[in-house]
Amino acid sequence: MRHRILSTAISSNLSLVAIRDRSRQIGELFGLDNVQRTRFVTAVSEIARNAIQFAGGGTLTFLVGDATVADDSQCVVAEISDRGPGISNVEELLRESGRRQEASAGGVGIPGSRRMADGFFIHSEPGKGTTVTLEMFLPRGTARLSGRQLSERVDQLTRRKPQTPVEELEQQNREMMLTLEELRQKKADLEDADRRKNEFLAMLAHELRNPLAAISLSLELAEHGDRGHLERSIAVIGRQTALLSRMVNDLLDVSRITRGKVDLQTEVVGIAELVDGGVEMSMPELNRRGHEVVVECPDEPVFVRVDTARLKQVFNNIIHNAARYTLQPDTIQIRVVRADREVRVEVIDRGVGIEPDMLPRIFDLFTQAPTAIGRQDAGLGIGLTVVQRLVRDHGGSVEAFSDGVGTGTRIVITLPVVDPPATETTTVICPVNRAGAHRVLVVDDNRDSADALAALLEMHGYLCAVAYDGTAALQAAASFVPTVGIIDLGLPDMPGFDVAIALRKGCANASLTLVALSGYSGADYQNNASAAGFNQYFAKPLVIREFFSFLTTVGK
Repeated sequence: MRHRILSTAISSNLSLVAIRDRSRQIGELFGLDNVQRTRFVTAVSEIARNAIQFAGGGTLTFLVGDATVADDSQCVVAEISDRGPGISNVEELLRESGRRQEASAGGVGIPGSRRMADGFFIHSEPGKGTTVTLEMFLPRGTARLSGRQLSERVDQLTRRKPQTPVEELEQQNREMMLTLEELRQKKADLEDADRRKNEFLAMLAHELRNPLAAISLSLELAEHGDRGHLERSIAVIGRQTALLSRMVNDLLDVSRITRGKVDLQTEVVGIAELVDGGVEMSMPELNRRGHEVVVECPDEPVFVRVDTARLKQVFNNIIHNAARYTLQPDTIQIRVVRADREVRVEVIDRGVGIEPDMLPRIFDLFTQAPTAIGRQDAGLGIGLTVVQRLVRDHGGSVEAFSDGVGTGTRIVITLPVVDPPATETTTVICPVNRAGAHRVLVVDDNRDSADALAALLEMHGYLCAVAYDGTAALQAAASFVPTVGIIDLGLPDMPGFDVAIALRKGCANASLTLVALSGYSGADYQNNASAAGFNQYFAKPLVIREFFSFLTTVGK
């Protein structure tokens, strides 16, 4: 939906001064930055100049509302219409625009204006005139204006004194200086981001090769060594696989979060439970480093409304960092303090600390401070970005404090407090080990994964059948009659969704439980899995403890 702001006539070259002035005022009024305003003013005046030159004039209308070329975005719109001879070769002109863009950074008229606008649309018929629509995106998070607020802004525009040609020229010069400075800063920021990206890719290659090398050598040792070597090799493989899983999960999280694809499942929970969960998740690293954790909480319970799993992940990331960057065995303090309608959680270590110039950038993506720690402990520089985005999504804030290298670090998370949940009477059902009660069909085109999972299930007393594609799964189900089907969604001959639908229709066991298994964990995949008839969704790599816990609930 779009709201009209004002219209003005395009009559002569002299009117271009007023048009540039109005375009600039509208850009300022709706929050366009210096570069955007310059682009907007230039594009509007170039199309208006075309209307004067080829059609003898026209009409310029400004609007504000939803953008055409981006979902959930707002924009200011300039619509320039004329009743001239029209353009008979619009498509050819636009193709020429693309070729000119590759050859030159300049350009005026339609080709140049198309490059300057965030959205560009043109409609023209020979003998019936031309309409060009230019869109410039408003800053993300801009609140939608009510009718009254929009009227107030239009009143501000109409009360402004028009500029003279000399004032317009002076204004252009000032804007050009500001825009050039902003472009220089953006260029420097892009160069810095590119440098950090290259450093990150180098780190990622190193971080991935280290655990893979350890796994490869451990497999060699297990194959040729004695039983003692086998046990040590299995332990190494377990630790390194967990490390790889953590890195992959961090990469997926930061990708989803930066694209706004995280769906939060919120509930009211005690802050102490979240902190305890973060400590529990960090115990392997804490124990490996020989650290002790001391938690101080208020006597009265403090409740917050959050996605429990995500906030436990937040505290895990921070505690894990505190453990990793404290080189000698030490005590890590966690203080929980309530202040009115907020709760503050402080994680304090006496580790390597943070350099003063790095402190403001510590939450930036791919940022890594130089430390004396071995490269194997430096991480990927994305954990704190995940922390900051998740905490902000919950209406909170996160800050980092350090007096410099060697002085330790204090990370402070602040969240809004909510009222405690209503007391409910619940019936506690103790899980019963139902090993042997289920017939499990494992379907995965990765033969090693399928065979390994089936072997683990059989070790726990389940009867298993294995299929490596969808067709074989449907054939096996006819004779095996599973009670549980574990199906990879990315099969070579048909999607796992189709396998699930066919099993639901053709399986003799009406109480069949279907489990989706996939390397994708987005909400779309989970929704599609549910629509196809799956009862549960697990992302790879499968956390065996959680999976077996789920199996104990099947059939209850």
